[in-house]
Parts: sequence; structure tokens; C-alpha cells
Amino acid sequence: MREATFLWRDDRQHGPSPSVLIHLNTLTDNHRTHITPALADRVPGTSWWALHVLLPEDGLVGYRIVVTRDRLPDDAGARRERWKWVHAHGRPDVFSPEHLHDGFGFVSSLWEGPGAVTHPEWSTASADGVAAALSVDPGGGGSGYGHGVELGGAAVADFDAPGDHVRRVTLWQQDRIGERHGTERKEGAGTQRGLLVLLDGETWRRNDVVRRLGARAATWDLLVIDSGDPAMRARDLGDPHRSRELLIRCLEAAQDGRPRWSPQRVVVAGQSLGGVAAADLVIHRPDIAGRAIAQSASFWLGSGLRGEGEGALLAWLRRRAGQERSEPLSARLVVQCGVHEGVLRQGAHAFAELLAAEGALLEYREVRGGHDYAWWRHGVSWGLDAHERDLVSEHDPTVSR
Repeated sequence: MREATFLWRDDRQHGPSPSVLIHLNTLTDNHRTHITPALADRVPGTSWWALHVLLPEDGLVGYRIVVTRDRLPDDAGARRERWKWVHAHGRPDVFSPEHLHDGFGFVSSLWEGPGAVTHPEWSTASADGVAAALSVDPGGGGSGYGHGVELGGAAVADFDAPGDHVRRVTLWQQDRIGERHGTERKEGAGTQRGLLVLLDGETWRRNDVVRRLGARAATWDLLVIDSGDPAMRARDLGDPHRSRELLIRCLEAAQDGRPRWSPQRVVVAGQSLGGVAAADLVIHRPDIAGRAIAQSASFWLGSGLRGEGEGALLAWLRRRAGQERSEPLSARLVVQCGVHEGVLRQGAHAFAELLAAEGALLEYREVRGGHDYAWWRHGVSWGLDAHERDLVSEHDPTVSR
């Protein structure tokens, strides 16, 4: 553990005795009915407020500072609506050098412990800072990718809901001269291009994903699928039939008139509900996409209890484990979760064990963090590394998986 001190300077806009809450993603949420340990105290005789805490030295945690005019009650998170209000009133830390966009559409700051394991693609602050809304400029911005092609036609935008929020879907590819002029690409089995599919594209765009993954553009194309507003996201990613249909439509639109990707080179990455959607697709439809990165997946989905129990996908795998079968699962999955995620961690561990018994687990990783893009960003890169190693080993038996 390491000592960490968080500071806020009184801006004299919140009265003489405001509440100053240091909201550490998931860590504070885990004791939201007893928030006193997360409240900063005024340093006597100054305009500064400070909170001393011990944090894991290998932690990757997003956080926001919540300042209110009236004192927050100790059980401020007892009611879901009140806790959502607390989330909405947070702000990034002006003293933090790095910021990120979270799944709620807010900007958070990053606490990175001195022992945190990070991926080089995400280990430096974005040059665009907090204001970065798009990963690259229309001309590519030197990211490694060429122009992004918008695929948002009726097939993927409205998705059986006339008048609904328009869904943005973008395919990023490196500008390959031979294909642009219609010449056939000749590549060996080990050099075929892959496709990384990212759900919750709005957040990934804001987190500079195209530029960050640009060094992979020579071998990986990138399909970024927006999820829409929270209601639209819950409707489409919270229903396996809808999420499968959505992903299939987007992949079909991406391949329309373009060289096709082998399903075994299509990696679908998702977080939370998106993590279940990614895993569900590759398990049930490996003919469409054969690989997944499931991060902090909501494996309770279908249990009948929000955030509790084992859901439909886990139940399906358990039933399968008890049956005689001749055909193993052909999908390959990376499963990741934060160590502070409680029931999601239990679900991820159970899911990984079932996949391992099937021979479908590529890698299971627990990260010192919560339900958080602070480590999901690194996790996507780690997961893609694992899939790359596996693809190489498939064509070279001397390479260990």
C-alpha cells in the first residue's frame, strides 16, 4: 500500500462548510452507504481540503472530486438516484496530469500507483488532454490509420427503432495502395489482417483509441460501434438476441464491398454489458467472430436480479459442462476483471474456469482496480497482445501460447 493525498482548494462558491468527497471509482462505491472515510477535511487556517488514504501501489483508479454546498450525509449512496446525483456532480482534479473519459460521459482523473502495470500504448498522457473528443483529425492525424469510413446506414443506425438515437459506426483501416487500386492482396496465413471491434464507441473515441492503437494499423483494422444513450445501450446490450443482431449487422456493413476478415481474426471487445455481448457472440456465433476480450462483464445478466447471481451465459456453459459432446468450443476468449468488483469478479472467475475446461480460455487477468476505463484501456491492448500471440502459435507450433 502507498500513502496518497488528495487536495482541493476552496473556490469560495460553496459556502463556509461544503462537503468535499474524493470519489474513487468502485472503491468509494463499495462503501457508498458510509462515505465519511472518503470526505476530505479542511486544513486548519488555510483554504485547502485534504484527504489522506492508503491505496494499493499497483492500482489504476479513476476518480472525481464532488463538492457540495450542504454536508453530504454518511449514507449518501443508500438510494440509487441520490448516488447517481453524486456521480453527476463530480469534477476532474485540476492537480492531476492525466484525465480520461468514463462510461457515464464524464471526465475523470487518474490515480496510477507507482507499481501499476500499464501497456505502452496507454502509458503516456494524450497530447490533446481533456478536451480530446475525436481520436484523430479527418485526415488521419498520423495515427497509422487512414480515413475512417462511416457505416451508419439504416442497417445499423436505427436498429428496428424508427426515430431512435442514430448510432455511429466507423471502420478505420490503414490506407493500403494495392487495395485502393483494386489489386489483389497476397498475404501468407500468418500475415492476414485482423479486425478489432469495440463496443461503447463513444467513450473509446474520446479516450483517443484510434491514435493509441495506430501502431497496429498495419495488421489490425478497427471497427468502433457507438452504443447510444443509456436507455438505448441497456436495451441493445442487455438482450443477447439484440446484441448479437447488432454486432452481426455492423460486421456485415463493414465487410460490404471490402476484403473479408476470417472469423478467427475478428476480436470483439466489450466492457460490463458489452463484455457479456462480446462473449455471447463468439461463443454462439464463432462463424461471425471467433475471439473476444470480455472486461468486467455483467455475467449476472439473465439471473433475474440486477447485479446478483449467475446469468444466462454462465448457466448455459454449466449445462454444457454436464453433457457429453463431441465438438469443443472453437471460440478463444480473454477474460479480465478488477479485483474490487465484487460479484462481477466472482462471475468473471467462474466464467474463466468454465472456459478453461472447454479449452477456450486464452487468458484470465485480474487488475488492481474497479469498473473503470482507467485499466480497461490497458486491458484491451493486453488482450489484443494475447490474441496476436495465439494467432502466431496457430501457424507456428514451436511458439508457446
